[in-house]
Amino acid sequence: MDTDSILILDFGGQQAQLMARKLRGERFFCEIAPCETRAEDIASRAPKGLLLAGGTGDPSAPDARGVDAGVFSLGIPVLALGFGARQMALTLGGQLLGTQLAGRTAQISFSESPLFAGLSETERFFTRVDSLELPEGFGAIAYAAGGLVPAFACEEKKLYALQFSPEANDPDGLQILANFAGDICGCEAWWSMEAFLERAEAGIRSEVGDGNALIAISGGVDSAVCAALLHRVIGDRLKCIYINTGLMRKGETALVTSTFRDALGMELICVDASERILKRLEGVTSPAVKREVVEQEVMRVFEDEARALGQIDCLALGTIYPDVLSGAKRRTAGFDKRVEPLRLLFKDEVRQLGEVLGMPNDLTRRQPFPEPGLAVRIVGEVTREKLAMLREADAIFREEVAEAGLDRRVWQYFAVLTDIRTLGRRDGRPCEEYAVALRAVSSHDVLSFNAYRMPYDLLERVCQRVTGEVKGINRVLYDVTGMSSAFIEWE
Repeated sequence: MDTDSILILDFGGQQAQLMARKLRGERFFCEIAPCETRAEDIASRAPKGLLLAGGTGDPSAPDARGVDAGVFSLGIPVLALGFGARQMALTLGGQLLGTQLAGRTAQISFSESPLFAGLSETERFFTRVDSLELPEGFGAIAYAAGGLVPAFACEEKKLYALQFSPEANDPDGLQILANFAGDICGCEAWWSMEAFLERAEAGIRSEVGDGNALIAISGGVDSAVCAALLHRVIGDRLKCIYINTGLMRKGETALVTSTFRDALGMELICVDASERILKRLEGVTSPAVKREVVEQEVMRVFEDEARALGQIDCLALGTIYPDVLSGAKRRTAGFDKRVEPLRLLFKDEVRQLGEVLGMPNDLTRRQPFPEPGLAVRIVGEVTREKLAMLREADAIFREEVAEAGLDRRVWQYFAVLTDIRTLGRRDGRPCEEYAVALRAVSSHDVLSFNAYRMPYDLLERVCQRVTGEVKGINRVLYDVTGMSSAFIEWE
């Protein structure tokens, strides 16, 4: 049935979202809830199965997050991963006897369990494996050298536990998840963007009715796909406002307006707020304050435009599932009624939906871009001169990456204008000009990233073009910092 689902109980970290995206990729619909969710609340949602994911450390510690013991008496199949496996063992009367393995790989073999159908043995990375006294009724279902018990289960009650987790690129781990959801839980694989679209359209008709709606177009994927979906259902009763902050990339405003009007056939109200926003940013150097200033001014402009339109029945927001899970607050411009048709989707699913809706790749494949725009890709004060330099340097970098055929392989790439002025030469004379940093990262799951190893000849071409074509920049740096010590964005 198209109501079948797996519920993931989240102990913290990013693993729950990773598992959800893997299951949805196999067409099993799933949602995420806090690990403390009460058994009766879980029962009321009637999931076909439960997945315990996330968490680190010792589950027996006083401050460790736990799970309602009643969860294991609901008669719903459970698969507990990593920390969740140890938490399940403790909750059901088992004991932890000490860590046997940490931060290492080990070869393991599987017993003939339905969880491991199609698998025999594999090498796994273990963050941690504990020696366990298993709860009554449980037995080992996987084995490794040295008496390790990497997996255990009570097959009769369909309670399964793995002291490892499926990794980013992991066909065996994916097979285990599919075996659990499909064979053990009996969950139908019904999830697809076509199925979602049918439900979303019905939801919009119910929520908006015969009224109208207003949406702010940022130029990003979420708001664009949200607008296209709403327009498909309510047509010109959707009003779209695009605010030019003066902080967009080169050619971006023209691209957004032409795409909406020409490719999508949607009316777009364009407001130029660049003067007032850049005026407010004068003298501001703090990243947090820059973000606050841009957010406040954009909201004020949006509210002014909304009032000028007259009666608007509801506000449409491009809220997506990670926003819901993080509890991110969206400003609603004073509207009491909201419609959020994408709130069940992950970012990659939003892109897929855009393709189903027939949107151009220029929009659906856009890279993540911070809401304050280039204001947080300029270290220090934002000025028109700095914006002009950064736009040109960023455009050159993007052109060269695309020319090399790497634009689909590199997840995100951009330029940052530093506040460092270095000694160099311009037109044969000594000068002090800015250094620009190039940033490129790869990501398999959106939740983690690595610095991308750009070909050196490409970096040389970018350097030659930037220092030769962009007056004010005489030095080019390449940022190779990984996620262990840095975020993708500089500010």
